[in-house]
Amino acid sequence: MVDNIVVRSPGASLPKPVAGLAFVTMWAVAIVLWSIAHLITNPQLGAFVVDTGLVLVSVGLAILFVEWRRTAVRAMLFGLVAIVLFLISDLADITVIVYMLRIIVPLFAFFTPVNRIANGFRIFA
Repeated sequence: MVDNIVVRSPGASLPKPVAGLAFVTMWAVAIVLWSIAHLITNPQLGAFVVDTGLVLVSVGLAILFVEWRRTAVRAMLFGLVAIVLFLISDLADITVIVYMLRIIVPLFAFFTPVNRIANGFRIFA
Protein backbone atom coordinates (compact mmCIF):
# COMPACT_ATOMS: atom_id res chain seq x y z
CA MET A 1 0.00 0.00 0.00
CA VAL A 2 1.30 3.42 -0.96
CA ASP A 3 1.12 6.21 1.55
CA ASN A 4 0.50 9.58 -0.08
CA ILE A 5 1.04 11.62 3.05
CA VAL A 6 4.28 13.56 2.87
CA VAL A 7 5.62 14.84 6.15
CA ARG A 8 7.70 17.91 5.49
CA SER A 9 9.98 19.19 8.19
CA PRO A 10 9.07 22.75 9.08
CA GLY A 11 12.75 23.62 9.35
CA ALA A 12 15.00 24.27 12.29
CA SER A 13 13.53 24.43 15.74
CA LEU A 14 13.54 27.67 17.71
CA PRO A 15 15.70 27.37 20.84
CA LYS A 16 13.88 28.24 24.05
CA PRO A 17 16.56 30.75 25.21
CA VAL A 18 16.16 32.67 21.94
CA ALA A 19 12.37 32.70 22.34
CA GLY A 20 12.73 33.87 25.95
CA LEU A 21 15.19 36.59 24.98
CA ALA A 22 12.87 37.80 22.22
CA PHE A 23 9.96 37.82 24.68
CA VAL A 24 11.82 39.83 27.31
CA THR A 25 13.29 42.26 24.75
CA MET A 26 9.94 42.95 23.09
CA TRP A 27 8.23 43.46 26.45
CA ALA A 28 11.01 45.79 27.63
CA VAL A 29 10.79 47.91 24.47
CA ALA A 30 6.99 48.01 24.77
CA ILE A 31 7.16 49.18 28.38
CA VAL A 32 9.61 51.92 27.39
CA LEU A 33 7.31 52.97 24.55
CA TRP A 34 4.31 53.09 26.89
CA SER A 35 6.36 55.11 29.37
CA ILE A 36 7.34 57.79 26.87
CA ALA A 37 4.04 57.94 24.96
CA HIS A 38 2.61 60.66 27.20
CA LEU A 39 5.54 62.95 26.34
CA ILE A 40 4.57 63.12 22.65
CA THR A 41 2.56 66.24 21.88
CA ASN A 42 0.92 64.95 18.68
CA PRO A 43 -2.02 62.75 19.80
CA GLN A 44 -2.02 60.57 16.66
CA LEU A 45 1.71 59.91 16.99
CA GLY A 46 1.30 59.15 20.70
CA ALA A 47 -1.44 56.64 19.89
CA PHE A 48 0.84 55.04 17.31
CA VAL A 49 3.59 54.65 19.92
CA VAL A 50 1.14 52.97 22.32
CA ASP A 51 -0.15 50.70 19.54
CA THR A 52 3.41 49.76 18.56
CA GLY A 53 3.94 48.65 22.15
CA LEU A 54 0.76 46.58 21.91
CA VAL A 55 2.07 44.83 18.80
CA LEU A 56 5.45 44.15 20.41
CA VAL A 57 3.84 42.65 23.51
CA SER A 58 1.56 40.47 21.38
CA VAL A 59 4.36 39.18 19.15
CA GLY A 60 6.57 38.61 22.19
CA LEU A 61 3.86 36.51 23.82
CA ALA A 62 3.30 34.51 20.64
CA ILE A 63 7.03 33.81 20.22
CA LEU A 64 7.11 32.00 23.55
CA PHE A 65 4.80 29.30 22.21
CA VAL A 66 6.32 28.92 18.74
CA GLU A 67 8.42 25.83 18.06
CA TRP A 68 9.99 26.59 14.67
CA ARG A 69 12.17 29.43 13.38
CA ARG A 70 10.08 29.81 10.25
CA THR A 71 6.96 30.35 12.34
CA ALA A 72 8.76 32.89 14.53
CA VAL A 73 9.85 34.84 11.46
CA ARG A 74 6.29 34.80 10.17
CA ALA A 75 5.01 36.08 13.51
CA MET A 76 7.50 38.94 13.35
CA LEU A 77 6.50 39.74 9.77
CA PHE A 78 2.83 39.81 10.76
CA GLY A 79 3.82 42.13 13.60
CA LEU A 80 5.56 44.40 11.11
CA VAL A 81 2.43 44.42 8.95
CA ALA A 82 0.36 45.30 12.03
CA ILE A 83 2.71 48.19 12.86
CA VAL A 84 2.38 49.54 9.31
CA LEU A 85 -1.41 49.24 9.48
CA PHE A 86 -1.39 51.03 12.84
CA LEU A 87 0.82 53.76 11.37
CA ILE A 88 -1.51 54.35 8.45
CA SER A 89 -4.73 54.23 10.46
CA ASP A 90 -3.42 56.20 13.46
CA LEU A 91 -1.97 59.04 11.42
CA ALA A 92 -4.97 59.13 9.07
CA ASP A 93 -7.29 59.03 12.12
CA ILE A 94 -9.31 56.05 10.89
CA THR A 95 -10.77 55.10 14.25
CA VAL A 96 -12.65 51.99 13.14
CA ILE A 97 -9.52 50.29 11.79
CA VAL A 98 -7.47 51.33 14.83
CA TYR A 99 -9.93 49.76 17.27
CA MET A 100 -10.31 46.68 15.08
CA LEU A 101 -6.53 46.21 15.09
CA ARG A 102 -6.39 46.80 18.84
CA ILE A 103 -8.76 43.86 19.26
CA ILE A 104 -7.41 41.51 16.57
CA VAL A 105 -3.67 41.78 17.24
CA PRO A 106 -3.78 40.53 20.87
CA LEU A 107 -6.46 38.00 19.93
CA PHE A 108 -4.18 36.42 17.33
CA ALA A 109 -1.35 36.43 19.86
CA PHE A 110 -3.53 34.54 22.36
CA PHE A 111 -4.48 32.03 19.67
CA THR A 112 -0.88 30.79 19.60
CA PRO A 113 -0.81 29.19 23.09
CA VAL A 114 -4.39 27.98 22.68
CA ASN A 115 -3.45 26.29 19.42
CA ARG A 116 -0.37 24.73 20.98
CA ILE A 117 -2.37 23.35 23.92
CA ALA A 118 -5.28 22.19 21.80
CA ASN A 119 -2.97 20.59 19.26
CA GLY A 120 -2.41 17.66 21.61
CA PHE A 121 -6.08 16.85 22.05
CA ARG A 122 -7.87 14.42 19.78
CA ILE A 123 -11.62 14.63 19.71
CA PHE A 124 -12.68 12.16 17.03
CA ALA A 125 -9.71 9.81 17.09
